[in-house]
Amino acid sequence: MGTIDETLDSGSITDSVVDKSYIHGFTFSSGLRIAISFLGVFGLFAIYTGGPGYLIGPPIIFFAIYAHTSITGTDMSFGNGYVREFSKSFWIKKGKWVPTNLLPDITILKSGKSIGVNHIYSEKTARYTKTQYSVCLLSANHRKRVLIHETESATTVYETAVHLAEKMDKNLVEFNPVISKATLAKRYERH
Repeated sequence: MGTIDETLDSGSITDSVVDKSYIHGFTFSSGLRIAISFLGVFGLFAIYTGGPGYLIGPPIIFFAIYAHTSITGTDMSFGNGYVREFSKSFWIKKGKWVPTNLLPDITILKSGKSIGVNHIYSEKTARYTKTQYSVCLLSANHRKRVLIHETESATTVYETAVHLAEKMDKNLVEFNPVISKATLAKRYERH
């Protein structure tokens, strides 16, 4: 594994072998990527026309490629016991490896992501909620967490959590963060 001075904020882990990788999704929404695609076509047309297009086109194409290659995810190294949340742009991953020995628990979190849709003839926003399930590694007091995998399927997320708990030798638990005395005192003062 590693040395005793490894912490969750350790910068000493420079590289590790990726055994499993989960992609969370694109950084930019699908509608924005479509709009940027049209902008990229405009950049190609600007280069094709020449003149000032040689100056305007390349940055536009550069940004379009950036938007289509920007994703987020999580890498896992079972042999070393490391995990890394990453962002990836231009096919280059950026992220910091974290030892999992300080993250003894694994849990499933359920969240509802609200999505608003504006109608052109109405002042109100139509909202609908999409249920999202997440598998997260947790510290002993459940105050720090590392996102591993997100999905909309309850059965898939449970199977993934059980598999990772066995593979990483973690406790599959319910999310139950420790509440500090200061927070309890503030709650008591309000009542």
